Amino acid sequence: MFRKKEQIVDDQILWTNFKAGSVKDFELIYDKYFPVIFGYGCHLCSDKDLVKDCIQNLFIYLWKSRENLANVQSIKYYLYKSLRRSLFHELEKSLRLHPEDLTDDYHQEVTGSYEFDLINSQIDEEKRMRLLKSFEALTYRQKEAIFLRFYENMEYEQIASIMSLKEVKYARTLIYRAIEVLKCTIGREHIF
Repeated sequence: MFRKKEQIVDDQILWTNFKAGSVKDFELIYDKYFPVIFGYGCHLCSDKDLVKDCIQNLFIYLWKSRENLANVQSIKYYLYKSLRRSLFHELEKSLRLHPEDLTDDYHQEVTGSYEFDLINSQIDEEKRMRLLKSFEALTYRQKEAIFLRFYENMEYEQIASIMSLKEVKYARTLIYRAIEVLKCTIGREHIF
């Protein structure tokens, strides 16, 4: 019995074909990345309909502007950054605020998926609860940076770019401080 091997499509080839007008490759990009960027969008904003609208608008923009788009190394990275910008733009319009004016309380609290993925296989239930409780001590930006670094395995340069940080060192500092908060909250001997 033969197993059908899963075809791995290189992002750069997929992007190049899409830019050349391939509807099939555009659909592949959408099918492959919609669930990923939707999950990320829901971490940024609790309004799932707004997230879906921004994703739809993003893909409409991509199709209409495909010939003028730059080449990308990572489609996921490009879509994360574009969706984040789009969501904040829509939130600004609806709230008449700037992204830096949004408080931690405005954003959806991150309470499940990536925190559990960080600790699931190595820590018992009591330690998991301590870690989840310690996430309450993090700022929204620290939570987002932790998510991008440890759940999405992004490099500091990508995190700085997605989060519109002026320098890469700010991404490193943000993550370092988040880890320090977690260590202090939980206690070094319990988890790290």
